Amino acid sequence: MLRKFHTLSFVAAVMVLTASTTPVWALDWHDSEWTELGCPSKLSGNWVPLTNSPYAGLKIEFKPNGAALSSKENSRVLFAFSPNPNNAQYFNLKRVSTDQISFPKFLKIRPHIAFKNNSRWRETSICKIKLFFYESEEKADKQTYMSWDIYQRKP
Repeated sequence: MLRKFHTLSFVAAVMVLTASTTPVWALDWHDSEWTELGCPSKLSGNWVPLTNSPYAGLKIEFKPNGAALSSKENSRVLFAFSPNPNNAQYFNLKRVSTDQISFPKFLKIRPHIAFKNNSRWRETSICKIKLFFYESEEKADKQTYMSWDIYQRKP
């Protein structure tokens, strides 16, 4: 009888938690969950990689006139970027530098997750974006990415 009570309690707790949470499947650049935490409504600032994709050694800097990915060896790949006309969730990036660095020609970026980090000394906002790497513009249009990476905004 006690076991049945514990099982029912567990099921009830799961149902209450499920009903009281709102999952965010994919953020938009203007979502309040994103902007109220101080995350940018357009691409700006410096971002550093968090995952181990083949391109994880590159930091990225967004300026009004374009973006630059930089490696530890100080090589740079330059991109022009613009909002995606078909999906406000993404920014499109197209490679404009013609150097011989092996790097995809097309990227798409969207907000990934944002939250407050409460430490003992201070409260900070954590903003993360997801970069998708594509071999060609056609594959980018079809969402057939070759790799992806998570980047966090540098404070």
